[in-house]
Amino acid sequence: MSSSSATYGLNNCDKEPIHVPGAIQPDGFLLVLDPDEFTIIQLSRNTDVWLGLAPESLLGMALPELLGEGVLVFLLKILTNPFNDYPTLQPVRYGDKAFVMRGHHNESGILVEMEPLPPDDQLLTYRLFSQLSNFFHDLERVGDPDRLLELTARQVREVTGHESVMVYRFDAEWNGQIIIEDRADGEQRFLGQHFPASDIPSQARRLYQINRIRRISNVHYTPVPLLPVENPRTGELDMTYTQLRSVSPIHREYMRNMGTVSSLTMSLMPEGRLWGMIVCHGDEPNYLSQPIRTFCKMVSQVVSENLQLALNREFDHQMSRLGRAIDRFNAPFQATLDLETGLAGLQELLSAFESDAVFLRLDGVCYHFGRDLESDRILALRQAIREKGRSGMASSECVPEALRHSMEWVCGYLFVPLSHASDEYLIFLRAERPREISWAGEPDKPIMQTGQGGDARISPRQSFQAWTQKIRGQSLPWERHHRAGASRLRRAINLRMASEMSRLRQHDAKMAHLATHDALTGLPNRLLVDDRLERALSRARRERSGGAVLFLDLNGFKPINDQYGHDTGDVVLQQVAERLESIVRDSDTFARFGGDEFVFVITGYLSMSTARVGAEAMASKLLLALEQPFKVEQEQLYVGASIGIALYPFDSEDPEQLIKLADQAMYTVKETGRSHYHFVADVCF
Repeated sequence: MSSSSATYGLNNCDKEPIHVPGAIQPDGFLLVLDPDEFTIIQLSRNTDVWLGLAPESLLGMALPELLGEGVLVFLLKILTNPFNDYPTLQPVRYGDKAFVMRGHHNESGILVEMEPLPPDDQLLTYRLFSQLSNFFHDLERVGDPDRLLELTARQVREVTGHESVMVYRFDAEWNGQIIIEDRADGEQRFLGQHFPASDIPSQARRLYQINRIRRISNVHYTPVPLLPVENPRTGELDMTYTQLRSVSPIHREYMRNMGTVSSLTMSLMPEGRLWGMIVCHGDEPNYLSQPIRTFCKMVSQVVSENLQLALNREFDHQMSRLGRAIDRFNAPFQATLDLETGLAGLQELLSAFESDAVFLRLDGVCYHFGRDLESDRILALRQAIREKGRSGMASSECVPEALRHSMEWVCGYLFVPLSHASDEYLIFLRAERPREISWAGEPDKPIMQTGQGGDARISPRQSFQAWTQKIRGQSLPWERHHRAGASRLRRAINLRMASEMSRLRQHDAKMAHLATHDALTGLPNRLLVDDRLERALSRARRERSGGAVLFLDLNGFKPINDQYGHDTGDVVLQQVAERLESIVRDSDTFARFGGDEFVFVITGYLSMSTARVGAEAMASKLLLALEQPFKVEQEQLYVGASIGIALYPFDSEDPEQLIKLADQAMYTVKETGRSHYHFVADVCF
């Protein structure tokens, strides 16, 4: 298979519109209602199976007319929720049949799914709650991630009756690995095996993040089409939040090739990120009623929370070990007067970072510890990282393709910039670590030619027999604690350099810049903004003019730091600084005040009214600039801002008081929970 064909096939797989299949699974039926009249405007073509009524006869009928006036409360409750909110559940009877209704609404109308309730619904629910209570009790005694997931897999298998329950974990490239396998026969068919990212393409992963549980009762089902085919309101019917949504024919072919007849998949999402999945496979058809699926969803949610706690404990343990090594380096490093003598301790950090060499460029001088490597090779690697557009920390298990044959023994690197304003950096280097990966079948999928134009279609592999791949040219992967430890080491080195600047009385121009500018963003820091504001006030007194101080605090930045880590947060701050800096005039001052706070000093206004208009225009531009997302690797992240505005010399002529007043006005905005601005003059303190 050529590389271009493979890429084409994978791109097509990623573009498959799996959220608008135009059909459902036959485990129940679907009704789409007009949100004003509650009349049926679209439905699945199997209502005759469940209600004994032809679908054509139901079009235009109001749902209360079909199921009774009692459903009105259910429908009105759905409409009080936002679009695509978590579905509302309610039992209902039609004749002698009991159903559970599951409803939500979007642009296409109100989507109501109906599935049969089991005859022993109350007894089943009691049994499930008892098992859930016992499961919660068992969780209290578990702290290890693997033990937690083993316990979960066994519990889910007992409740669902599937022959196999596995825990599937994603890596950084979205390849998956089976790390836990619990089978009724005690065998281990897939444990330890890997699956390529193309098995779960990007749009499928997005659905797993939104709709965290998916079932297939019988892979051999015949999809039930909709009537009419097109939704009267929107054309295509978005079925992202429906549980009856028919699945991709490619995935059904994949399951049949694997020998799986039924499945249930639950997302594991510690801190809201798709970490992995609990995957249930059955050898026979297996319909799971709504109570059982609700039980499984509750289990996955609780396990996700406990998994995050367990992963954090594991990370804390790793960081504790690495932190002790950094502290042993840092104490003499900060104390010794001779910089080179202090840096010699980096040699002892190689084992803690599981590295073979470390290279440091500091104040134009290069230091190298560990395994030998020509310095020009390091410079070439630095240039390659720069060309990839990486301004922050960067890591990889393999060097860029262009350098593979010239980097001697080096394979992996962890690049740590020390300063945004100058080319100072730290690089940990790792040698090759050959390894073998066991894939569940050969991961490259064959391309099948179909259609008159010979369009390529990606087809699931036919065999899932273990296929071993030998990996060369890669080092061990860099883990989260390595990157966190590198950030801690960067702070230690920068602290030492700040002390060095103080001892040298800031004679060096570059060191003076670092003292007055933020190392992360390159913006003026608090020290410099105080000086600039004092100058602006002096000028205002001389020229009888005015200006404004805008105090900006980012909204939504802390969740980004908590969910994605401080390295991602640093990249977002750099992008925020770059975007906002393009708005500021050369005559004004834009500074990072600390954390996610920024200060703007704008000058040159003849009156309070013109200063207010100018400040309002600047605040509006800043808020508008922040509306667009910030892209960090594959993630699109959003922040807003609360802005407080103080006018000088009208609100105060004291620099410290102006900033304090603007800060207080900012908190007035913060309390509203939305991005906006507020003037000091409009605030009652």
